[in-house]
Amino acid sequence: MQVFKESGGGPILPVPSTFAIINTRAPLATPPNYQSPPPPSTQPTRFAPPPLPARQISTPALPSPPASNTASGGWQPFFHPDTSPTPTFLTFMNDIFSYLDPTNLGHLLPETFSRFFDDMGYLPSQNAWKLGYTATFNQSKESNADIALKNTLDLFSIEHNLLQRVQGQHVDPTGLNSLYKKVLGNAAAQSLQAPAPPMPAITRRGFIDFMTLEVLAEPSRQWGNLSRLLRKYNLPRYRGWGDLPRSVIPALPDEVTLQKIKDVQTFAQQKAENEVAAMRAKTQLEAKGRQAALDLIDGPRYRYYY
Repeated sequence: MQVFKESGGGPILPVPSTFAIINTRAPLATPPNYQSPPPPSTQPTRFAPPPLPARQISTPALPSPPASNTASGGWQPFFHPDTSPTPTFLTFMNDIFSYLDPTNLGHLLPETFSRFFDDMGYLPSQNAWKLGYTATFNQSKESNADIALKNTLDLFSIEHNLLQRVQGQHVDPTGLNSLYKKVLGNAAAQSLQAPAPPMPAITRRGFIDFMTLEVLAEPSRQWGNLSRLLRKYNLPRYRGWGDLPRSVIPALPDEVTLQKIKDVQTFAQQKAENEVAAMRAKTQLEAKGRQAALDLIDGPRYRYYY
């Protein structure tokens, strides 16, 4: 038998002690046809002590997290001192994206993103997709606009999905395709047609990153644009909040963001110049090749300078 000692909230240690319980009673009269049970064991019987009551451990209550600024209602600053977006700005941008994406596709088609720029008050020359919306002899206007938008998103590392645009047969507005068919034949003219490029669709994360750059680079202008959007979209969360205060947006442009944009523009200009030079060299080589082919057929009659 083990006897337990409890004292002072310290550790519980058993005090060993063993007792043997022996049956000393005289046996009773045995009825007929009765089989007596086996004699009791003479081995000591051990008894477990009763369980001790569970200790009550008091856990201090954790402080509840502060309520979200957006949930409490009212405008709060859009950026932390280190220019990282606050929950208020992220919620506002998410609400705008959800308004533009009512079917929850998770991305915005170029036409939708372009309309967003219109709602912000951007001029067509400030809208990458509209700036490229011009047909050429080998590409539709939608394809050229998709190329222009994708180049912009790639330059600033803005997340987007690539989709396949469904469009009809391309109609050449310049008449060059018909001329090539007459001179080179249908097969050669068809080979000059460029394949349809992928269609860029900006994602929710890309949209927020893009707007972060816009607001940090031009805070005063974007305050006016976002105020215009707030009135136009009439988002439910912000009803009753009043106009967007100028104080929620930084007073001055962020120098780091401006330098990033400047570096991207410099890189884009160098890239464009290289592409123009490469296209000029390609065109000259193709022209010389065509002239060489004509000279083999009919002999040289004129000297061409390229």
